[in-house]
Formats: sequence, structure tokens, C-alpha cells
Amino acid sequence: MSVVAPSRRGLLLINIKMVTIALLLFFGIFHFTTAFSPTQPPPSSSFRQHNRPLSFATISTADAWSRSKSKAPSSTSSSTSLQMVFDVPSAQLDNIETSLSQRSASAGTQQIIDNILDECTRFSARRPIMVQFDPESRSIWRHWRGTVLAETWKSAAKHAVWGIMVYMLLRKYSHIQGWLHGFERVWGELLAVTTFTLTFFVNEAYSCWRKCLDTCYIVQGRLNDLSMALAGYARRVEPPSTMDPQSPDTTSSYTEPSKKVLIIIARYIRLFNILSYASFTRSHRPLLTPQGMRRMVKRGLITEKERILLTTSKVSATSRHNVILMWLFRTAIDARKAGHFEGGFGFEQNILLRVEEIRAEANYMECILRGRMPFSYAHIVQILVDSVTGLYPVMAFSSGLSFQIGVLGSIFLTMTYQGLFDLAKRFLDPFHNESFWSGFDPIRVDTLIAETNSGSLRWMEGLEDMPIPLRSIQEGGSNLDLFVLPDEGISVEEVAQMEASEETGKTSKLVASDSSSSSIQNIDYPQMLITKGDTVEDEQQTYQE
Repeated sequence: MSVVAPSRRGLLLINIKMVTIALLLFFGIFHFTTAFSPTQPPPSSSFRQHNRPLSFATISTADAWSRSKSKAPSSTSSSTSLQMVFDVPSAQLDNIETSLSQRSASAGTQQIIDNILDECTRFSARRPIMVQFDPESRSIWRHWRGTVLAETWKSAAKHAVWGIMVYMLLRKYSHIQGWLHGFERVWGELLAVTTFTLTFFVNEAYSCWRKCLDTCYIVQGRLNDLSMALAGYARRVEPPSTMDPQSPDTTSSYTEPSKKVLIIIARYIRLFNILSYASFTRSHRPLLTPQGMRRMVKRGLITEKERILLTTSKVSATSRHNVILMWLFRTAIDARKAGHFEGGFGFEQNILLRVEEIRAEANYMECILRGRMPFSYAHIVQILVDSVTGLYPVMAFSSGLSFQIGVLGSIFLTMTYQGLFDLAKRFLDPFHNESFWSGFDPIRVDTLIAETNSGSLRWMEGLEDMPIPLRSIQEGGSNLDLFVLPDEGISVEEVAQMEASEETGKTSKLVASDSSSSSIQNIDYPQMLITKGDTVEDEQQTYQE
């Protein structure tokens, strides 16, 4: 017995070492293949190091920017912290032009900027805010691109290979299964903790995504509120008193100066919206570069004077949209002092509240993206998911499952648990500012910009002509009676009676016309006065016309 005991103890130590090495290899491999997100160089640096032109014929602005980003050399230093889009210093952004002028990528850069501006100047969106789908089950099953299956099939294949390796290892060293007795209970407890934690993590990530989308639409709504209020306050020209109140031409319209002010404010609204999205999205970040600002001048989005004031102001490049907001605010105040807007002291208070709401919601987006999720929370979820999916083959084959069931279970478990975790990470990157996923279905910034562009002119054009002039309201009486209609409308029977009475009136007029024409023929008038046509039907047709 004294001879057998050391051999068993040595065999135990060997087995423990083999299992430890296998687990370390497992965690090492899958940590580098399924990490939360690789450290990315700032967009400005990749924009500076871009060394060949890109084609925008078949790709969107976000895809083109990410492709130019992927062609840039990787950063020499690595860090666990993620550098957000708006972390780039303005000085570094302003120095981009120096290196671009020395490279052949200038033409490609201009093409990128032009394609971004083509989308920013649209007044109707080409695509919905997100991918639309048919809720029918067969239609959902037919889709592949943009699903978690398309994102996780590579990881599932790696886990399948790992399962095969575990199966072969346990078959070769069958005595290891004795040491794994009861491991399925430990794995079951780990699965329960992972399921609860991952479900809550996905819910929190979706809340972040939903908050970003809601903030975008809140900013859009506040901009529409401001445009609507200013259109209602704009001074108008009243029609002459001699015009018929029933005529469609008897309307009030904007004065020429007030309309010009509204057009300028609408342009500031569009410019504020574009620069605001450029401050926290990678797809529209080239617009903040010196070349992008000069291109905006040539494309008619800003004037040369405004460009100089923006680039020489003391605010950072990612805060230039706040300068535009202050220009908009002051333009409305000065227009009111000049008499182009009506209203008393409440006008300034109302406009101030609208501008403050726009400022608060627009700058809140940066806070959401910066504080989207603590890294330690994402780290522990990553460890739990990798542990459950990686240790499943050990549990399955040690408990006696067949080879086919074990491998298929590894694939299915990876696609579900790793797929849910990848989905959560996509929720934490709603604008595809990072390249750890394909970016198939982000929040489409081009659609949001097009909707805001349309709203900047909607309220001004909607009040271009006012059907009830001020004079009609002041005088009251019959001029307002024309616009006083029944509260419940006119019933079908009443409409039929009105149409019947109109037909009766037309018939009586035609009969009276026929009798008068016959009496006129008996009088000796000139021939050209009596004869209007060859037949009586021609005379009736002439009368009707």
C-alpha cells in the first residue's frame, strides 16, 4: 500500500495540471476572440492616416467611414478603456488638414464629405429609422443578415471545435471523468446565475438604446416647437379691404423681412442638427474637419463669415452646434426688436424656454453615451457567458451525453447566450461608433437629419397664407359667418337635399333662358345678336359656360 499511494497521488497531480492547463488555454483563447470591444484609434487619427480614396457607389456614409477607419494602421498602445468619438481634442481635429494636403487621399476625403452632405441636405428620408420587418414567423426565419446568428456563427464554430477537443480528451483519459462527478450541478448553478445576470444586462442595454432614440426625437420635437412658435409670431401683411372675403386670394401673408428671418432661422436649425450629430457619431465626424467646414461653405450650408467665426471661436470642435444655437436665439430676439416678430415680454420668455430645452436634450446625448454601462458590469457578464458556453462540453461529456448532442448543444448554447450578449453590446452602440459588430441596423442618423430638415420649413410654409385675415376678425359680422360651420358637419341627407335644390335652380334658370330667347327672336335685332349658334342646344351650352 505504501508503494501504490504515491503513484495515485502523482497521477492526481498530473490530472490536475492537465485540467488547469486546458482551462487556462480555454479562457485565454476565448478572452481574445470574444472580448467586449477592441481598442479603436480615434476617428480623427484614422481620418488622418487614410491613404487611398474610397468609393461611395454602393455603401452608406457610416460604412464608408468605418472602412476608411479599418484601413488605418492600428494604434501602438492598447488600453482597456474605450475612446469615444467626442474624446478627440479640437486641436488634433484642426491639424488633420495639414497631413491630408500631403496625401493622395484628399480626393477620397472630399468624396466622403460630399456623400455625407448629400444625405444631410435631403428633406425626405430614403430609409426608415431602423430596419422594418414582417412579424410573421416564416418571414423572420428567412432573414440572416443583421441577426445574432450572423454575428455569432464564428464563435459557435469555435465552441464546436472546443467541444470535439474535450470529447477526445475525455475518451483518451477516461479516468478524468471520475474527478468530474457532480460537475453538472456546479454548471447548473452557474447557468442560473448567468441567465439572470445576462437577462438583466440585455434589459439595461436596451434601455440605453431606447433612451438614445427618444432623445433624438425629443430634440427634433423641440426644434419643431421653436420653428412653429416663430412662424406664428412673424409679422404679416393684410389684404386690401376691397377684396372679396370669399376669394382664395384674400389671405394674409408674411412680410418680406419676416419671411427672410424665418428662412435664416430654419437654416440655423438644420445646421445645428447636422453639427450636433457630427459631434457624437463617427459617420458624420468628417464634417467637423477644416476640409469639411470649407466644403459646407461651397455646398451652401453656411457662409464664409460663419465658417471663420466657428473655426476661430474658443469652443471645441465638438461643441460648435452650441454656437449655432446661440446665433439662432439671438436672431429671434433681434428680429423681435426690429419689429419682424410680434409679441410682448412673453415672446422672449417662450423662446428662451424652447432654446434651453433644445440645449439640455441635445447635450444629454453625450452623457448617455459616456455613461452607457460600467466596464466592470460588462466584464463580469462576459466572464459568465464564456464560462457557461466553454464549460458546457465538459459537463455534457462527463455526464454521459452523446457526441452529437454535446456538439450541437455547444453550438446552440453559444448562439443563444453569446448572441444575447452581442445583442446587448449592439444596444450600447446605437450609432455604430465602434467596429466590433457589422453595423447592419444602427439608428440611422441620415433619416433623423432629413426629418428635421423637413420640419424646419413645415410650419413656415404651413402658415404662408392665412384664410381669415386680421381685418375680418376685427370687423366680425358676416365676414366671420363664412367660416362658422356646423360642429358635427352636414349629414348625407342634407347634402342630397342641397344638391337637389341646386339642380332645381339650374333647371328653372334654363327654362327662363329658353323663354327669353324665343321672345328675343321675334324682335328685329341685328342678326349677330340673335344668332349665337345653329341650334338651341348651342345656346344652352353657351349659357352654361
